[in-house]
Amino acid sequence: TTIVQLAETSTRIPQVLVTLVDADATAHSIGHMISILGETITTRLLQLAEEKLGPAPIKYCWLSFGSLARLEQTAQSDQDNGLLLDNDYDPHQHGEYFLKLAQFVSDGMNACGYDYCPGNVMATNPAWRQPLSGWNRHFDNWINKPEPQALMHASIFFDMRCLYGKQELFNELQQYVLALSKSN
Repeated sequence: TTIVQLAETSTRIPQVLVTLVDADATAHSIGHMISILGETITTRLLQLAEEKLGPAPIKYCWLSFGSLARLEQTAQSDQDNGLLLDNDYDPHQHGEYFLKLAQFVSDGMNACGYDYCPGNVMATNPAWRQPLSGWNRHFDNWINKPEPQALMHASIFFDMRCLYGKQELFNELQQYVLALSKSN
């Protein structure tokens, strides 16, 4: 029910990893199990954040990228995440809520052993806390202007999934990305 309790529980993840290896689990199964633990911790942090901050003022989706999105986390994975917000997002009206949500979850993940992303691919970064239209622009640029930075971002952000929140927002983004990618 608290970040301290989640952090204490997360200290057992390396032992879970050792147990899985000792049981001859496949790399795929190990990655999946460790990822499910990371997903569960993140989800619980989002629930605790909503309890603290109140319900979200608009629809949103917490996005995971990279190893967590692929279900390939290890015991030492960092956090790669973002916020996909409804197009009704107004930074003046809703910005503070989602910044606090992102900070609470990111700090909680760090306390649980998921280091802050060294590349700052986290929902605390305003570039990765965007309405659907902003994410569409990002993908449009990455796909249609394949510069080195765009290719690096594509390697991170194309592995994504909705971890928590409104799946329909994610589905809209995914359909947009797939349509763009198909012709490129």
